[in-house]
Amino acid sequence: MHKPFGVTQDRFSRLRCRLQRQRGCPTSYLLPSIEAVDLRLLTYIDQQGIRLLRMDIGKDLVAASATPLVLAILAEGDSYGYAIIKRVTELSGGHLQWTDGMLYPVLHRLERQGHVAAKWSASESGRRRKYYRITREGRAQLAAQRKQWQAVDGTLRGIWMKECTV
Repeated sequence: MHKPFGVTQDRFSRLRCRLQRQRGCPTSYLLPSIEAVDLRLLTYIDQQGIRLLRMDIGKDLVAASATPLVLAILAEGDSYGYAIIKRVTELSGGHLQWTDGMLYPVLHRLERQGHVAAKWSASESGRRRKYYRITREGRAQLAAQRKQWQAVDGTLRGIWMKECTV
């Protein structure tokens, strides 16, 4: 989280810790919304005007999260590529912008591993689409991935929350 324009470092640190305590999560997990915080606190001024702070997610983290995200989306129900991409964007609040060039290799790998199954089917418009569904093995893999991500999340929350008490 970058320091908003016009906010002293001390006030920014207090704000960041308050947000962490209120949400129980690191500020990097917070999505700016009117309900969450005063948007004036999440803006800065640059040469092009006033902007909301935007979080760029690194390629390594995007790649690491791809498998559990796809499996979790398919656990909600069968889906096809474009719908999965839109669901990722929706779930991430727009922070993850996947392309088909990123998604399809993941789907094909999961299919080879037996975690998803695919079949061609006609959509409501009559267009043929390849629908993917999670398999029993995929559900087991999702459960394992969930435990791993919870361990990582708990570790990061522990160290980041400790920063507020120091």
